[in-house]
Amino acid sequence: MELPKYSGIIHPKEWLKQVQTFCYFKQMSNDQEILNICKLMIDSTIIVPGEINSFNELIKALKSHPTFNIFKNSCNKKLQEMKYTSEQDIAEFLANFRSLCNNVEINNPEEIKILLINSYSNNFFNNEFIKRVDGINFDSIDKIFEIFSDVISDESKIIKYGSSIALKHVATGKYLSSCNTSYQTGSRCQVVFASEKLANSLWNVSCISYYNEKESYQYNTVCYNDTICLMHKATNSVLCLNSYYKSPTTGHTEVNCKNGNRYLKCNSTNNNGPYVKAKDIITLSYDGYTLRSHDFTFTINNKTFQEVVCHKERTGGNDEWQIEIIK
Repeated sequence: MELPKYSGIIHPKEWLKQVQTFCYFKQMSNDQEILNICKLMIDSTIIVPGEINSFNELIKALKSHPTFNIFKNSCNKKLQEMKYTSEQDIAEFLANFRSLCNNVEINNPEEIKILLINSYSNNFFNNEFIKRVDGINFDSIDKIFEIFSDVISDESKIIKYGSSIALKHVATGKYLSSCNTSYQTGSRCQVVFASEKLANSLWNVSCISYYNEKESYQYNTVCYNDTICLMHKATNSVLCLNSYYKSPTTGHTEVNCKNGNRYLKCNSTNNNGPYVKAKDIITLSYDGYTLRSHDFTFTINNKTFQEVVCHKERTGGNDEWQIEIIK
């Protein structure tokens, strides 16, 4: 650890803190001695008054010198040019952003909001961030940075239309699946079952209708009040909760895949907010029927399938599915 020199490329308060840390590390605690060391560590090209008797006077003198305005202008330029990208580490970005704000001595919440909005060119982020911070009285600027991080995190996890997803059955750990095999009973349509995570468990999400309160920037995102359609990626057939046929083993209502649009509602199990996100635990329903799986199986051509059904009973643990985004 070296004794830091002041040359006008660091905020005076931060430099003083570093000098004090060095002195305390060397077991020097006398303020007057530390102040004298500070004076000696100021670059000889930076002239400050000789009669400085306190740390506050030292800070004031250094901030009055032209080098401090040059430093602030340099930091302000960097701050204006800061841009966040989805590949960046959010904690590192905000740490650098806050450091520059501190150097420029910006502590106005509205100014910080504008700088953060300008730092990320993303339509969803801009609208969602403004909506969440609008009209809130902040006790500290920390809350603004927390909301920025939350919106960035949400944007990366939100399910978007056209996304490929997998639905993991919470109770059994198997994935909602289908394949080019038909039921031997009931509708004799394409089977739906729960299995290990394979190509047969990928589904594309499309929209049937938006809920009325959705704003234009939200149209590409899946919300809990939307009516959606799940298309099986491998076979291009659509998940259907069919109310006319019995399931092969338990006699619940059959679930199958077929052509055409089939409506589904995605329901939150723990008040996740408006957006459907990766790792959310949901239920899927249609016309009062809820999608379910369990340990019961059925067999077609000597191949065993874990049954997936729908029902109008009270919902429970066997009706819960966790969403995974498949890149």
